Amino acid sequence: MRNILFVLLLALLVLPAGAQTLRGDYAEARTCSVYAGGCHYSGEYVTAGREALVFWHIREGRWNGVDLSGLSVLAAVVAEDNLAEPSARRRSVLYLDSRATAPQRKALAELFAKQYASLLGEISAVKTVSIRYTREDRQITVDAPGVATLNISRYPCKHCVQPHQVWYQPLVPIAEAEVASAKLAAYRDRQLGTVWQRGEENSVFVGEFTL
Repeated sequence: MRNILFVLLLALLVLPAGAQTLRGDYAEARTCSVYAGGCHYSGEYVTAGREALVFWHIREGRWNGVDLSGLSVLAAVVAEDNLAEPSARRRSVLYLDSRATAPQRKALAELFAKQYASLLGEISAVKTVSIRYTREDRQITVDAPGVATLNISRYPCKHCVQPHQVWYQPLVPIAEAEVASAKLAAYRDRQLGTVWQRGEENSVFVGEFTL
């Protein structure tokens, strides 16, 4: 019993002040099919998959004492090679929910730059935009007017895709990862020097994130 109390006390001492777990919904849409036949995958690997839209919706949580519940963050990520390549040099733009207050925007920028540094690479800009997020049944929509649109359709069940045909892993660790279809994945901001629009392909991972 004494040992258990010591472990609990030690955990409290090393836990950063104000720290609290964040939980929420996650989606990423890449410019390649993550679920496809072998020939399709191998052809796209060297010609596509160099861009992604990554989305987080914080259902609940705080960072450094700032409540971030209900806010969303979007990132556009590009690289010179397929994003699955560990050596691919990445650049990104981070888009923060326009509903966030100044302290919330500061907390979001610091949190994502720190926790997702390997995903984002060199952050070219941090912008504030309107982000509308809806999730109804198995349909997910993310709309940032003038910046990006994601229309995602999840499969009827989590086991409707065969694991040996899922060629990629999500760009960040997430729980309950599922493959989904992008009815539309479009990026319109020219901050990164490129725009893209793709649709009707199995290019999405969805799940839950925890920080």
